[in-house]
Amino acid sequence: MEFTASPKPQLSSRANAFSIAALMSSGGPKEKEAAENTIKPLEQFVEKSSCAQPLGELTSLDAHAEFGGGGGSPSSSSLCTEPLIPTTPIIPSEEMAKIACSLETKELWDKFHELGTEMIITKSGRRMFPTIRVSFSGVDPESKYIVLMDIVPVDNKRYRYAYHRSSWLVAGKADPPLPARLYVHPDSPFTGEQLLKQMVSFEKVKLTNNELDQHGHIILNSMHKYQPRVHIIKKKDHTASLLNLKSEEFRTFIFPETVFTAVTAYQNQLITKLKIDSNPFAKGFRDSSRLTDIERE
Repeated sequence: MEFTASPKPQLSSRANAFSIAALMSSGGPKEKEAAENTIKPLEQFVEKSSCAQPLGELTSLDAHAEFGGGGGSPSSSSLCTEPLIPTTPIIPSEEMAKIACSLETKELWDKFHELGTEMIITKSGRRMFPTIRVSFSGVDPESKYIVLMDIVPVDNKRYRYAYHRSSWLVAGKADPPLPARLYVHPDSPFTGEQLLKQMVSFEKVKLTNNELDQHGHIILNSMHKYQPRVHIIKKKDHTASLLNLKSEEFRTFIFPETVFTAVTAYQNQLITKLKIDSNPFAKGFRDSSRLTDIERE
């Protein structure tokens, strides 16, 4: 018996518009360029800055300026995955050496640190709890300062949670690094007088695992350990730029008790309970009917 090939079905004009071929060819360069232009100027600066550039040669950042040479989305190989502010200590100037930084709500951070702090990351971005809140002393009341925050990997390892041991274990090598980002506090620049009187809170920082994030959230890998860092940079009076990254004009402060593991769901139920008990915005979860017997204890 002979088989003849059936004729290729003809799609209507409406069906053809939704065919795979039509959908694949619809994403033109103009749409990609438009998507890139939705990113904030700060993130354009962060993602287009070359990791190989010396710190003092980085382009100055103006809050209202545009960055980058041309249109088009930068390739993944050109994205900066190294911290934009060095992780190795740099000897500060005599003036900057006088500045001290204290972590507020340290007692709460210590409670989480004893259990092994976990922070939820989501595609849309999730705020940190506890929040990084700091206060400064030793600043010049007449000078202006930029306060920033970034989050860097603690090591090059990936972790898993062993429920039977209630502890974190090394699961292998870290995943490929993600684009490095700086979060500039929205109230910057501060005067020294302001910093002496008020606390600086980073409650608006959001963590995400979306590598294509266009909202300026800090991008992290799940099941990896991270260390938040707070930076203070003295703003030069003779420049109009928001940032002037001169090595002798900034200080970096690290608080070991703020180390955390990024997760998409809490692994340690004691962390879940402590978050519910400590977070004023988690009041709805404090209903005892929602807690397990272990959590009630």
